[in-house]
Amino acid sequence: MKHRIHTANTQLFAYFIFFALLGSVLFQIPQLYVSGKPVPYVDGLFTTVSALCVTGLSTVDMSVYNGAGLILLLFFIETGGLGLVTFFTVYLAVPSKKISLVNRNFIRDFFVEDAEVNPRQIIVRILLTTVVIQTAGAVLLAFLLHGAGETHSIFYGIFLSVSAFCNAGFAPYSDNLHRFYADYGICTVVSLLIIAGGLGFTVINDIAVYVYRRLHHGKRCMLSFHTHIVLFMTALLIASGALLFFAAEYTHAFKNMTIPQKICSAFFQAVTLRTAGFDTVAQNTFSAPSTIVSVLLMMTGGSPGSMAGGLKTTTVFLVCCYAFKDQEDKGDLSVFRRDIPTAVLEKAVGVFVKGFCIFIVSLLLLAFSEHAALQSRIFTLSDLIYESVSAFGTVGVSKGVTPLLSTYGKIVIILTMFAGRTGIIAMTMNAAHGRVQKELTDYPYGTVIVG
Repeated sequence: MKHRIHTANTQLFAYFIFFALLGSVLFQIPQLYVSGKPVPYVDGLFTTVSALCVTGLSTVDMSVYNGAGLILLLFFIETGGLGLVTFFTVYLAVPSKKISLVNRNFIRDFFVEDAEVNPRQIIVRILLTTVVIQTAGAVLLAFLLHGAGETHSIFYGIFLSVSAFCNAGFAPYSDNLHRFYADYGICTVVSLLIIAGGLGFTVINDIAVYVYRRLHHGKRCMLSFHTHIVLFMTALLIASGALLFFAAEYTHAFKNMTIPQKICSAFFQAVTLRTAGFDTVAQNTFSAPSTIVSVLLMMTGGSPGSMAGGLKTTTVFLVCCYAFKDQEDKGDLSVFRRDIPTAVLEKAVGVFVKGFCIFIVSLLLLAFSEHAALQSRIFTLSDLIYESVSAFGTVGVSKGVTPLLSTYGKIVIILTMFAGRTGIIAMTMNAAHGRVQKELTDYPYGTVIVG
């Protein structure tokens, strides 16, 4: 079993490395650029990894790409978003009629709970869900963009729909979505696509089944416990984030906006920081309180089995519940009238701590690589913290320092994006299956003073 888990991790990394190298070579083709001159190799690699990790950070302006370049970028966004979710499902379920215990647990943990019953239907379900949501989003956005005077409304509608649902954050405009900060229709559609992409296919499927049974059969049915937690955390993070942004930026970043525009911008900021990376207001205009809130939202990210990155909503929820548990309470942690197994709590704490360690290492390396820029005050340590968290959470927002990074700094961000997208999943796989062999020796208990 241990060998199979390591093999699955190797396949996961190989999948991303293969497409990252492929994209870095393809982005050297001159015909992909308006000027006919390709960007430096490290920038092509950076863009490819950012697309594969559905991050949205870029060291070059999107205006350098022509239609062909944007189509290639869209391909890698879909490969990194939908591809990651479906790759193992296709690979593990299709080749044989039977699915192993390890592979079955992997699919069930990340996608749907009935993997052992009908694994191949998972593929159809994921693809159908993606096609329906992205098509609906593309149609609505194309209509709204046409109304806003966009001449490439159909293509840009498709691009934004795929990028938003995959939580990638790439926009075909130099100013991202700043020009649409007052367009409530576009902001709402993009926000809904981001939220849908960050829920996870398990939750989307659970909600669809719940609605279908209630409408067509009138049957009483319950959403799963996992879905309850995901929806609770999603609503809590978006609502609290929007309120905090509205209060902090009312007379700051939003000072020249009307009240409806301020509400729309605050809501969009709270949504996009759930690993999407779009922005309608420049990130470097936000105040210190908003920056702190942004970092916390980016670290949390989306939900398991979704297009989003980060530590995941369920992980943060369980860690917070465990941290604030009354020390006098005995037995398992109880949440929403359900007991949480100790193994699940240990898994959540382990992923949380390891993820935080990845971020610290990334920030330390970035501080070393950008020492000269920090000394020259080109940007601050706060900017690097924001950049590192954004890369780790595969969010893609930036305070404008991404193009200013040194070559070594760009490599650090590339590795951070890669770790944020694949490392958390690999750690979860290892934690989910626990130790392969039971320890043969039990050692005496040791006493440690804590606190």
